[in-house]
Amino acid sequence: MEKQPAGLIYGDVGSTKFSFIVEDPTLQRFDYISVYHKEGSVLAQVVDIKRYSDLSYESIKALYGKDKTPKYVESDLSAKAEVIGYRDERGLLQTPRTPFEIGQPVYKADESLIRHVLGLYADEKGGAYIGLLKGHDIPVYLSIDTLVQKHVCILAKTGAGKSYACGVLVEELLKKKIPVVIIDTHGEYVSLAEPNKSKKDLQQMGRFKIKPKGYANQIVEFSPIPKRGKSVRLTLNGLNLEAREILDLLSAKLTGPQIGVLYQAIKEIKEFKENYTLRDIIDRVAASKSNAKWNVMTVLDALDSTGILSDKGVSPQEIVKKGRCSIINLKGVPPDIQEIVVARLTKELFDARKAGIIPPFMYIVEEAHNYCPERGFGNAVSSPILRTVASEGRKFGMGLCVVSQRPAKVDKNVISQCNTHIILKVTNPNDLRAIVQSVEGLTTDTADEIQRLQVGVALVAGGSLAKPIMVEIRIRETNHGGRSVAIISGEESIPEYKPAKVKENMVLVTPSNLPSTETKEKKKPKKAEIVHRVANRLGWVSTSTPDETISILSNEAKKMGEDPFKYLQTLAKLGEKFCKEEPECIRCPMRERCRYRLKKKMIA
Repeated sequence: MEKQPAGLIYGDVGSTKFSFIVEDPTLQRFDYISVYHKEGSVLAQVVDIKRYSDLSYESIKALYGKDKTPKYVESDLSAKAEVIGYRDERGLLQTPRTPFEIGQPVYKADESLIRHVLGLYADEKGGAYIGLLKGHDIPVYLSIDTLVQKHVCILAKTGAGKSYACGVLVEELLKKKIPVVIIDTHGEYVSLAEPNKSKKDLQQMGRFKIKPKGYANQIVEFSPIPKRGKSVRLTLNGLNLEAREILDLLSAKLTGPQIGVLYQAIKEIKEFKENYTLRDIIDRVAASKSNAKWNVMTVLDALDSTGILSDKGVSPQEIVKKGRCSIINLKGVPPDIQEIVVARLTKELFDARKAGIIPPFMYIVEEAHNYCPERGFGNAVSSPILRTVASEGRKFGMGLCVVSQRPAKVDKNVISQCNTHIILKVTNPNDLRAIVQSVEGLTTDTADEIQRLQVGVALVAGGSLAKPIMVEIRIRETNHGGRSVAIISGEESIPEYKPAKVKENMVLVTPSNLPSTETKEKKKPKKAEIVHRVANRLGWVSTSTPDETISILSNEAKKMGEDPFKYLQTLAKLGEKFCKEEPECIRCPMRERCRYRLKKKMIA
């Protein structure tokens, strides 16, 4: 049976754009069409369809009767198309150099031509199946080699499906046993362990030819917060830090003299110690005679108090393993500590990958605008290393995937280094402008289309694709942990999350890194307890709690013109040396004035 044309070319015809009369009423906007040209079969895309008639305003008005009932008016359809091109004998995409013929028929493009011209070469074996070409049942596979080697960015407004699309990508990487590390700011990705049980999603899975599946045996969760479910406590290597490494982790900038104090302290430590900790550095800085040491001690103490750095941190080899997805759950972690975690972890993994001690992997950074903000939108200690990974990571096999709901606030250097872009609905004018400026092949017309995208439909550009294409993101196999909370009853709500049991023989976890199941009471200051005991025994106060004791003694010291801290330290030292739980009264210098000792004498 002879193929029927979808339309006929008319009007002013060029080599990159043309108009045609629509003969096929089923033709829709964004459909792909084929046109014969002497240079080869050319692929084009319908960008606009209009209905028109020669009837004037007066003629249309006259069609209404006294009952004001509109009559059917016969009209014609006209469409505009933009030429994508054809592949030459070398496989390169070309556009015709001469215009098409007027009156030439156009046809709906077949699947093989669409795949060939658009560059949808990747298949199930070497590609990541992310969904179907919009308006067609053509599966879209993105080359995994290109994704990991040349970086990815996923951009969308809140609720448009960016985390959902990222989850789809992670599922595909896990199927191919590609190591993945996710900076999970909101704790959304732990649900990758569970199969998708959403009734709405289950109904659509047949169309995408997928089935529910969980990846519990490939997921390991790390968290800086101790005793968080089944997560492994995340601490990073703080042994033998160089001055420049410490400076990279500090949000406060040090002056020249202060940097000098830090360098000198580390230099002196190295003369006597092969291995040293951050606490060793702090102690050495404290011994410096320079007045510049005080601010250095303050920032180093603040860094040490985060608890992120230790002399036995989790190694890169434990985080990056073939077939494993390591989720760095930062939910509930203060923003400044999140930045330090991302900065230090990224550097450790990048250095390990350069040294070849871990396999190539994909590094996913959610809420990227927090960790590598555009200049003028704030500073983050993690920005420099993420810029370095964006520009150099592809050489060493460390793929970067940045995910953000505010493209305008993400460092342009990072976005521009991404070769594959997955863009879902964006409406903010500043974000749209930033996308068009950073992504090759996008125009202002494309920006208009991005505003109109349906939830779940993405504009995918770059990679091995010849032109940006619209993809209907497939249904997830796993449960989506970022689903919005239902406010009104009747809406689908988030099910209660119960951590899946991880088979011990499938995931290697160091027992020393597992969190203890014991509950721990909040520690009270040890010296406060000692001062409380000493002051009550001496008879200086009669209080029931350490807080009361410290308050009274501090006020008394101020009245006497003494430094309260030194005054309390004197009592603490007395307690540590003599006035213990079992006091050594005979050696105590305060024994003659101590009511506790006098009372013991009277009882004796």
